[in-house]
Amino acid sequence: MKVEEPMTNAFGTSEPKKGMRITWRGIVLIIIGFFLALFAVQNLNTAKVSFLGMDFEIFVWIIVTVSFLLGMLLGGVVRGTARKLRKPQLESGK
Repeated sequence: MKVEEPMTNAFGTSEPKKGMRITWRGIVLIIIGFFLALFAVQNLNTAKVSFLGMDFEIFVWIIVTVSFLLGMLLGGVVRGTARKLRKPQLESGK
C-alpha cells in the first residue's frame, strides 16, 4: 500500500493529496449492489401485487430494489435524527 506524500503549496506548507478513497462502507455498498444486480438479472419474472385495493403485476427485481432503497433512506433518516437528538459531549479540561 502506497503512503501518501504531502504536496507543498506556494507558501511552503504541506497539504495531503486529494483523491478518492474507498472505505469499508463503500466496499459493502459495492458488494450489495453486485448481489442486487445479480438478483435482478436472475429474476425477470413478474409478481402479482395487491395494494390499497389495487392489483397489478410488477417485476420482482423492482420490488426488491425499491424495498432496498426505501430501507437505506429510512436508515439514513433514523441515523441522522439520532445524531441530532444525541446530547453534545462535554469537553474535558475547560
